[in-house]
Formats: sequence, structure tokens, C-alpha cells
Amino acid sequence: MTLICCIRQITLKCWKMKKFESLEELRKDIDVIDLKILDLIQKRKDLVTEVVKLKKRDQIVDQKRIEFILNKLRKEALSRGLAVEFIEDIWTLMIKNFIKYEEKVFDEIHKK
Repeated sequence: MTLICCIRQITLKCWKMKKFESLEELRKDIDVIDLKILDLIQKRKDLVTEVVKLKKRDQIVDQKRIEFILNKLRKEALSRGLAVEFIEDIWTLMIKNFIKYEEKVFDEIHKK
């Protein structure tokens, strides 16, 4: 097990053991999580920006890759007790929007 996995497990255990005293405290924790999600989306966007530089226009929509991602996340959602349809909806929307972003970046790169 890697160090990151150990830290993640310890953090998760501590978070689960934490007693919340108020609605405000819970909302503060949710707000922190929301910002972390935004950070991860930004990192994903940065990686997508690099990926699109390596693609040809007809490689932007890669149906096999999309199915691979969704299948992997379906399995992961099930193992975590999350609603598969909910996770599927989120990622489908995110993928759709990142495809639009890739097309825009691709067009900008190839205008030059």
C-alpha cells in the first residue's frame, strides 16, 4: 500500500469519526469539499489541454476511451456504495463539456 493510500485511509477514518455539532459546521466541511472538487476539475482541465495538443481532430471524441472511463467509474461507484446513475450522469456531462473544450483548444492551436 502506498503512502498516499495510507494517508487517505487515515483521513477518511478521522473524518468518519468526527462528530458534527451544527448545520453550519457540516456546511463548512461541504464547502471545503466543493473547493477540492473544483481544484481537481482544474487539474483535469490542465491535463486535457496537454492531451489535445497530441491529438488529431478526429481523435477528440474517442468512444472507446469514454466507455472505458464510464465502465471503470460504474464499478468504482458500486464498490463505494454510490448511485451508479448519479456518477454516470456527472461524468457524462463532464466528458461532454471537456470534448467541447478540446474542440475549442484544438481550433485555437491550429489557427496559427
